[in-house]
Amino acid sequence: MPGLAQLPMYDWPEVRAGTDALWAAIAANLAALGIDAPDRLDRTTPAADAWTSPDLLVGQTCGRPYVNGLAGRVALLGRPTYDAAGAGPGRYCSILVARSTDGRARLGDFRGAVAACNGETSQSGWAALIDALPDGETLDGFFGAVRFTGTHRGSIRAVAGGMADIAAIDCVAWALALRHEPAAGDLKEIGRSPDYPSLPFITGNRRSAEEVARIGEALRRAVADLPGPARDALRLTGIEDARPADYDCLRKSGRAA
Repeated sequence: MPGLAQLPMYDWPEVRAGTDALWAAIAANLAALGIDAPDRLDRTTPAADAWTSPDLLVGQTCGRPYVNGLAGRVALLGRPTYDAAGAGPGRYCSILVARSTDGRARLGDFRGAVAACNGETSQSGWAALIDALPDGETLDGFFGAVRFTGTHRGSIRAVAGGMADIAAIDCVAWALALRHEPAAGDLKEIGRSPDYPSLPFITGNRRSAEEVARIGEALRRAVADLPGPARDALRLTGIEDARPADYDCLRKSGRAA
């Protein structure tokens, strides 16, 4: 069987052709290394189900789900590097955003305001916002309300539309939004979270160490040789090695809630 492949974390409609080009390059390199791969990405299976599927060949997850349940159930393939403000080799941060017309300029000015979060399982949208707060503060204690939007794009729209006042947006998603989401033009950056290991590429842990190494090599080769238009669309520039210990720092992130 060719297995299950998903690359859901930054697969916005506007960059889907780039995501497909990335998968085509990964699949070709897998084939060259003797590993059968599906022709197309799976975009129907819920990501949480794909992450735990025994058939998972290549996927990408958020660091928070990884440390809170996936570690030991999946094998790490690599940490991506993106060309985005706030990103570094195998690392990224969240951009704190507010409406451009809002006179408040720092996170401390937003006490009692309404925060938008994509979800409590998100490192970049939820835990990062907590980490940016003064020591000892909680979201519910600092903000007047927290509204969950389901996606970073939803949080950007909520702040721009006045349904919320502030949000923490994954810096790669923010770079995509500045290109593709009109609501981002109504927002300003007011700060940044600490930086974290980037969203890891993973495979199922039923595979041998030798096979995991070959899959990781196929991923690195694919990204290194990614055509320019796909590289530009995805902002993806490289793959760093990844070890479970790289993500241990996240176990205390978000006040370990």
